[in-house]
Amino acid sequence: MVGGLVMDVSSAQAAAKRAVEILVELIPEARYAALEGIELSEDETSWRVVVGYVLGSDLPATALAGLTTSPKSLRTYKTLILDRATLELKRMELYHEPA
Repeated sequence: MVGGLVMDVSSAQAAAKRAVEILVELIPEARYAALEGIELSEDETSWRVVVGYVLGSDLPATALAGLTTSPKSLRTYKTLILDRATLELKRMELYHEPA
Protein backbone atom coordinates (compact mmCIF):
# COMPACT_ATOMS: atom_id res chain seq x y z
CA MET A 1 0.00 0.00 0.00
CA VAL A 2 1.31 3.46 -0.90
CA GLY A 3 -0.23 6.46 0.89
CA GLY A 4 -3.43 4.47 1.48
CA LEU A 5 -3.59 3.27 -2.15
CA VAL A 6 -3.43 -0.39 -3.07
CA MET A 7 -0.88 -0.97 -5.84
CA ASP A 8 -1.61 -3.88 -8.16
CA VAL A 9 1.77 -5.55 -8.67
CA SER A 10 1.13 -6.81 -12.21
CA SER A 11 -0.08 -3.36 -13.29
CA ALA A 12 2.96 -1.76 -11.64
CA GLN A 13 5.27 -4.22 -13.40
CA ALA A 14 3.69 -3.40 -16.77
CA ALA A 15 4.04 0.34 -16.09
CA ALA A 16 7.69 -0.06 -15.05
CA LYS A 17 8.51 -2.10 -18.15
CA ARG A 18 6.75 0.39 -20.43
CA ALA A 19 8.50 3.37 -18.78
CA VAL A 20 11.93 1.82 -19.40
CA GLU A 21 10.96 1.05 -23.02
CA ILE A 22 9.75 4.64 -23.58
CA LEU A 23 12.90 6.13 -22.08
CA VAL A 24 15.14 4.04 -24.35
CA GLU A 25 12.98 4.97 -27.38
CA LEU A 26 13.24 8.69 -26.58
CA ILE A 27 16.90 8.61 -25.49
CA PRO A 28 18.59 5.98 -27.70
CA GLU A 29 21.97 6.70 -26.09
CA ALA A 30 20.62 5.54 -22.69
CA ARG A 31 22.44 2.48 -21.35
CA TYR A 32 21.68 0.31 -18.32
CA ALA A 33 18.17 1.78 -18.00
CA ALA A 34 16.47 0.41 -14.89
CA LEU A 35 13.52 1.03 -12.62
CA GLU A 36 14.41 3.14 -9.60
CA GLY A 37 10.95 3.75 -8.15
CA ILE A 38 7.24 3.68 -8.89
CA GLU A 39 4.10 5.04 -7.29
CA LEU A 40 0.46 5.43 -8.13
CA SER A 41 -0.91 8.98 -8.18
CA GLU A 42 -3.31 9.98 -5.41
CA ASP A 43 -6.21 10.11 -7.87
CA GLU A 44 -5.12 6.65 -9.15
CA THR A 45 -5.07 7.80 -12.81
CA SER A 46 -1.30 7.85 -13.38
CA TRP A 47 1.88 5.99 -12.63
CA ARG A 48 4.92 8.04 -11.57
CA VAL A 49 7.93 5.97 -12.61
CA VAL A 50 11.57 6.89 -11.91
CA VAL A 51 14.06 5.36 -14.35
CA GLY A 52 17.84 5.63 -14.00
CA TYR A 53 20.32 5.29 -16.86
CA VAL A 54 23.81 6.18 -18.07
CA LEU A 55 24.43 7.95 -21.38
CA GLY A 56 26.67 5.92 -23.67
CA SER A 57 28.89 8.97 -24.18
CA ASP A 58 29.46 9.17 -20.41
CA LEU A 59 30.77 5.61 -20.14
CA PRO A 60 34.55 5.30 -19.75
CA ALA A 61 36.29 4.35 -22.99
CA THR A 62 38.73 2.01 -21.21
CA ALA A 63 38.71 -0.15 -18.10
CA LEU A 64 41.49 2.00 -16.63
CA ALA A 65 39.41 5.17 -17.07
CA GLY A 66 36.54 3.39 -15.36
CA LEU A 67 38.60 2.96 -12.20
CA THR A 68 38.63 6.71 -11.56
CA THR A 69 34.92 7.34 -12.16
CA SER A 70 32.10 6.26 -9.88
CA PRO A 71 29.30 4.61 -11.90
CA LYS A 72 26.71 6.22 -9.59
CA SER A 73 27.98 9.71 -10.47
CA LEU A 74 27.31 9.00 -14.16
CA ARG A 75 23.70 7.93 -13.58
CA THR A 76 20.85 10.22 -14.66
CA TYR A 77 17.27 9.84 -13.45
CA LYS A 78 14.04 10.75 -15.22
CA THR A 79 10.49 10.70 -13.93
CA LEU A 80 7.94 9.42 -16.42
CA ILE A 81 4.25 9.97 -15.81
CA LEU A 82 2.18 7.28 -17.54
CA ASP A 83 -1.58 7.05 -17.92
CA ARG A 84 -2.61 4.16 -15.67
CA ALA A 85 -5.15 2.70 -18.11
CA THR A 86 -3.21 2.98 -21.40
CA LEU A 87 0.42 3.27 -20.20
CA GLU A 88 0.85 6.17 -22.63
CA LEU A 89 3.42 8.79 -21.72
CA LYS A 90 1.87 11.94 -20.29
CA ARG A 91 5.11 13.66 -19.23
CA MET A 92 8.83 13.06 -18.75
CA GLU A 93 11.01 15.27 -16.59
CA LEU A 94 14.32 15.28 -14.76
CA TYR A 95 13.93 13.52 -11.41
CA HIS A 96 14.14 15.70 -8.31
CA GLU A 97 14.30 14.38 -4.75
CA PRO A 98 11.06 15.13 -2.87
CA ALA A 99 11.44 18.08 -0.49
